[in-house]
Amino acid sequence: MAQTQAQHTIAGIALSNEKPTTLTYEELYAWVIWQFPRPQNGGLIGAVHPPMPQHGWIPAIIFTGNKKQIEIHAHLNEQYPTPESAADYFHSQVHSQAANK
Repeated sequence: MAQTQAQHTIAGIALSNEKPTTLTYEELYAWVIWQFPRPQNGGLIGAVHPPMPQHGWIPAIIFTGNKKQIEIHAHLNEQYPTPESAADYFHSQVHSQAANK
């Protein structure tokens, strides 16, 4: 896959710089997929970690059932030290959207 300015690559996976990137479980076979059962946006809020020891965690929505896809929020261009802190990104978004209403 040719990389554009709208994309960057982490561990061989092209990810959007502008919006979340949706990939299948199979495409992320070498990545660590962390999740905990907190439903949001039709999936589980969680995080993914590429197979690179020094890389941080990236917020993600894990879709289960027949979908078996992961929405990776690498467009945020931020890494988190733990999967919990990456997942907290979604909690802060929910609270900030509620405060703006």
